[in-house]
Amino acid sequence: MKPGSGVTIVEVGPRDGLQNLTTQVKTEDKVRLIEWLAASGLREIQIGAFVNPGAIPQFRDIKEVAACVRDLPGVTLTALVPNLRGAQTAFESGIRKLIFFFSISRSHNLINVQQTTAASLETLASIMKIFSTHPDTTICAALATVFGCPFEGFFPTDAILRYVEAVADMGITEVTLCDTVGFGNPGQVEEITRACMEKFPEVTFGVHLHNTRGLGLANALKAYETGIRIFDAAVGGLGGCPFAPGASGNIATEDIVFMFNQMGVETGVHLEKLLDATQYLQDILPDMPLTSALFHAGLPKRIDGNGFPRLKERP
Repeated sequence: MKPGSGVTIVEVGPRDGLQNLTTQVKTEDKVRLIEWLAASGLREIQIGAFVNPGAIPQFRDIKEVAACVRDLPGVTLTALVPNLRGAQTAFESGIRKLIFFFSISRSHNLINVQQTTAASLETLASIMKIFSTHPDTTICAALATVFGCPFEGFFPTDAILRYVEAVADMGITEVTLCDTVGFGNPGQVEEITRACMEKFPEVTFGVHLHNTRGLGLANALKAYETGIRIFDAAVGGLGGCPFAPGASGNIATEDIVFMFNQMGVETGVHLEKLLDATQYLQDILPDMPLTSALFHAGLPKRIDGNGFPRLKERP
């Protein structure tokens, strides 16, 4: 494996995977799910969002969840924050990596966080001003609808670069490019990620891809080939934005880990333990069909019942 070819899988299931459910998942079940995910070797887990519970009731217990998991060893816990109040509450709850999210689509941003994109950028500037005094706290930006919006369609690459420039000028050094509703295709992913990395080499980029139209893994592979090394994924393939019509599941964490492992790309994740976490998710959501291909098909087995070695280990 070439140096630097390993990847970081950011588990967003406890946030993106649960936020769209009408079923209220018990606090203890959320905590146990996060513990299962951490046990699989995932080292960055998004535990939820510090948002108005009236807008997304699933996270009305986010402070309780944070209190139960914030001491998990060796795991970076993150949370989504849409405003200054959310950032402050997350910080007070012990979260030290805050993901500020906004949409480059004005229409989607108005529906999603009830303010214009310009207002969100002003909010981010305020958050950066306050939290820049906390050396142990990292603020990252997640740009929604980069690969297309259900209200406004597709955006030219130059427009996307202007928003990346806006957050980079504030001192943001980690940006996630989000395919909120699964409009993206490999050619588009290559064009946008390459342009972003070439223009802003000081920024670390990740991608958040949905599998709405079956192109999730193809888009992830193209992003990897272009140089992206951080990938959001959700256990079981759950996910979706409550305020984006047509948004459905994320790339399943098991599927992307399996793909990279078979390619000989290091993920640091133990697949059997990750599938245990998927099974736990299915147990607590028995009426919710999971879309993970690996969960349903299982790991490759020979007729004698033994597993096949990974591709890089074959003669």
